[in-house]
Amino acid sequence: MGGEELTDTPRFGRRKVGGAPPVMADLHTHLIPGVDDGAPDLESALEALQALFNDGVRAVAATPHLNASNLNGNRRALADEAWPQLVAAARERFTTLKLYRGYEIQLDTPEIDLSDADLRLAGSRYALVEFYAFTVPERSAEVLARIVADGYVPIVVHPERYWGYDRGYRIVGEWRTAGALMQLNSGSLLGEYGENVRLVAHRFLAEGRVDIIASDNHGRPQRNPSLGAVWDYMAARGLEEQARLLLAVNPQRILRDEPTLSVGRVDSARGLLARLGRRLKRGT
Repeated sequence: MGGEELTDTPRFGRRKVGGAPPVMADLHTHLIPGVDDGAPDLESALEALQALFNDGVRAVAATPHLNASNLNGNRRALADEAWPQLVAAARERFTTLKLYRGYEIQLDTPEIDLSDADLRLAGSRYALVEFYAFTVPERSAEVLARIVADGYVPIVVHPERYWGYDRGYRIVGEWRTAGALMQLNSGSLLGEYGENVRLVAHRFLAEGRVDIIASDNHGRPQRNPSLGAVWDYMAARGLEEQARLLLAVNPQRILRDEPTLSVGRVDSARGLLARLGRRLKRGT
């Protein structure tokens, strides 16, 4: 589904660290109001869009939760009803912002049919997926491989938040070998979900296992992250090139249905990884 060009509001930009920030794209938000545990109402969604816009985000994908076992249920009907209202209201506030649709699809069943383009990000070959209850199920790589065999690219969202990994996180490598991409949450890198999640997020970056960073913004006071703070964090460490790939280039290529570029290994937190190793040895 194409983007909706929105109209006029001034930008209230904040000072950025390092070089000039890129024009960022956020591919994981819950801003269609009243659909899931995201924005409860239209005004909350607009406030979240304002915060993203102020940070330099110029493309936002609204991606409500959806279960693979119930792709055409009530939640999707609610999203279809509320989407035009969000676009119309946002049109009164913003300029040079594009809205796209997709879903964050929970793989609560190993079989999923993604042939309906509206299930995928902006109608591209890419689709956001997550595993049930933040766990790593058996044969998860096989599930992702089947999606790839059908001609689509699964993007595993917030893998740093899952539990049930082996100590070497080998399954993440198997997911990538199967053809999946990985999306970190911006808040994970900055400690929003606790120290363990932060350590794992930085480990995945250091091992070159991350393709994009998104906010997972839920349009609520305690779940309203953006991307600017991650740009600041990485730019302050001389990682502008990698941050640009993670926050702007790859997300924009996904929206255009183009292949992503390799980010490579990102040493974003010297010392944190050593602490993670010590925790793993202690079994904590």
